[in-house]
Amino acid sequence: MSADQISSCPLPVTMVCGFVGAGKSTVIRELLAERGTERWALLVHDRSEREWEASEETGSAVELFKFGESLAELMRSCVGCSFCQAVTDAILSIAGMRRFDRLIVECSGLVEPTMVASIFNDAIADEGPLAGLARLEQLVTVVDAATVWQGIRSADALGDRGMSGGADDTRVLSELLVEQIEYCSLIALTRSAAIDADCRERVTTLLRYLNPEAEVLLAEDRVRRAVRILARRDGAEYGISFQPGWAKLIDQAGVPCGPSQEWSTGVFRASRPFHPERLWRCIEEDWPGVLRCKGYFWLASKPERCFSWEQPVGSRHFEWVGQWWVATLQSEWPTNEAFLRRLESQWTIEFGDRRQELACIGYEADQEALFARLRDCLLTRDELLLGEESWRRFDDPFERATEEAGSREDGRESE
Repeated sequence: MSADQISSCPLPVTMVCGFVGAGKSTVIRELLAERGTERWALLVHDRSEREWEASEETGSAVELFKFGESLAELMRSCVGCSFCQAVTDAILSIAGMRRFDRLIVECSGLVEPTMVASIFNDAIADEGPLAGLARLEQLVTVVDAATVWQGIRSADALGDRGMSGGADDTRVLSELLVEQIEYCSLIALTRSAAIDADCRERVTTLLRYLNPEAEVLLAEDRVRRAVRILARRDGAEYGISFQPGWAKLIDQAGVPCGPSQEWSTGVFRASRPFHPERLWRCIEEDWPGVLRCKGYFWLASKPERCFSWEQPVGSRHFEWVGQWWVATLQSEWPTNEAFLRRLESQWTIEFGDRRQELACIGYEADQEALFARLRDCLLTRDELLLGEESWRRFDDPFERATEEAGSREDGRESE
């Protein structure tokens, strides 16, 4: 690319994420080998598991930049905090030099790709300066084929492994790995030759279930893998969006079939509300074989609220994400036809758009038994006849847990 072209085009950016030790530096070295005559910039977190030596590794046509971040800045509750600002400032500075053909960014092992995507998506939506200077071409997650299966099934807290993002980082290993896999445009598998064919098939099936939209690139074909990673992503100028496997299951958008009967996928659907106490007892029990469960639900005790549910192995989260449309003034509804058609397809006479939709991905899981347990948590016919005012008086462990979490957060803020 000529100097004039470099100065007039947004800088192509390739972001490389992945857990500590997954092999991000190895993948980046493969990319550097395919650089040709282009001049690249390489931006590396100071917390990367491997220190880069500019003279030895990158060559004279690649300039190395580093930046660091405090541990607390990696928290999911701080998506809009100084971490994102630090990345934005670094990319703006490098792009503003107008002398590079591409920027490769190696992210810290604790970074969730959604944080990276939001930097570029927000810049496009807000017409920020980053949108005119840089364009996210690919968001790559590097996955260690030899350890990911155990990691996805691990309930180990990151803090117990000495890898947390600070005192408030309560994430478990499986939670971080799932987030890194579900929200990327490409998956680069390393050490795939270190496992046998059956294990490799199981790992690749898991990756494709979690993220059907991302191409899985095996380690054996390094040249092709580098070409795919360096290729332009369709629609890159409009930002990046994701539809992971759980969302495709809910939308019935098509998920690849498993190669064996050990795999199961499905969506628990119901219109009736959950009894809060019975559902709480259910989620406190073991869900053997369930690798991923995510979706939306409603409680009889909070009939206007839409809750999200998220469960990798070893971690379970619920969150109030807004009101159901049936509990919202119609004057506040969107008016576009696509929204109205979708709402009509979800509407029932009894409950409006309120519904239970929980997508599950399992390996050696008894999905029928799990769904039967969830059905037992729904209100019975007699409970339904009590009406909403009586429902609101049900004992609600979800409300108590929310209040306790709020009290802990208030206590931290006052310290």
